Amino acid sequence: MKTKTISKFVLILITLLILGGSSFAGKTIKDTAATIREAIQQQVKHPGYIKVRDNLCCADILFTVTNDGKLLVKRITTDNEALSDYIKQQFSEISFSKLGSPMNQYYRIKLSFRLI
Repeated sequence: MKTKTISKFVLILITLLILGGSSFAGKTIKDTAATIREAIQQQVKHPGYIKVRDNLCCADILFTVTNDGKLLVKRITTDNEALSDYIKQQFSEISFSKLGSPMNQYYRIKLSFRLI
């Protein structure tokens, strides 16, 4: 009887440790992604010199954060070459010196610019 009780207790303890550890890791990744997204949204504004069709221009960007905190653009999907160059230039100015983990992960963000 005592063995069953101890076994149940150990099983519950292991389950709680696994669930607690995975939820902590998830928050770290989500917080990091939110920090990166916020910095990009503050840095990359609509460039007034780029002409867009129908007053809307979109870009889908795939990038990583290197060990030294720089954003390294892997791919930009857009129909506007000037916008692509502008995004590369803006991303090169963003740095995360105290980002922590996870580094060298792929991140994807979609930016939309509309002329008003």
